[in-house]
Amino acid sequence: MKLKLRIATISYTVLCSMAGGQIPAAPAVDQNGPQRASIALSPAIIMVRGKLGQTTTQTLTIVNRTTGEVRFNLATEDVVVLDGKRSFSPAGRIANGIAASAVASPASVVVKAGEEASAQLTFTLPVETGQRAVVTFFRGVVATPTSGAIGLSASLGTLITFNVSSNYRVEAGPVEASLQTPAANVILSEELRNIGSEPVMPIGVIVILNASGKRVAKASFSPQRLLPGERLVFSATNPAQLSPGRYRTLSSFEFEGKVMTSAGEFTVPE
Repeated sequence: MKLKLRIATISYTVLCSMAGGQIPAAPAVDQNGPQRASIALSPAIIMVRGKLGQTTTQTLTIVNRTTGEVRFNLATEDVVVLDGKRSFSPAGRIANGIAASAVASPASVVVKAGEEASAQLTFTLPVETGQRAVVTFFRGVVATPTSGAIGLSASLGTLITFNVSSNYRVEAGPVEASLQTPAANVILSEELRNIGSEPVMPIGVIVILNASGKRVAKASFSPQRLLPGERLVFSATNPAQLSPGRYRTLSSFEFEGKVMTSAGEFTVPE
């Protein structure tokens, strides 16, 4: 049985990294000026919902906007969270990992200059896995360098997350405020910890109240994805300068139909 999916995707572009020089850009020019040599992988993020033991197949597309032909080998690794931070583990290194089930078709692709190529990735979630994310990398080198060309090394990845239950739980730390200066507004930060078993993407806002309780500002936190066990600092920049004094904050984060609120306070010195 295959997974019933709700997939949200975005795309991104990663500029090619080079040693000893630059790859020449394509001569095409648009209204914004000359095009930069780049390689893009789409989608950058895939969110899969289903059950343990089921299978899903996803399609990834690599676009070559350089002037040379590039070969990419596909490799999938488990995303492991240790001490609140992400790391990667090659397929088969951890017990009940998802990456070990990955089957890429084809396992490598050759992309000519200005063209694109796609590959299908199939995963079967182990019935006892605690893992919830993998990254599939496209790792490439120039297949056939032309005269005067410089070797290219590029590695791009798609994050694939898996939600298999309704165990969504997040904890929030205290609100912290940066020092306001004539050149910088207050930045409000809050560390969130995913203490559940499923990935979440909290969307948050914070309001600032003055000493009399009147709302004087509102800002949005930059959204980030939290894997189980992960800790990340969410930050929001106040849109305007504040007068000296004491302030209170009320923050609210929404994720998976739940709302989490917390209060804080800070002072803007004279």
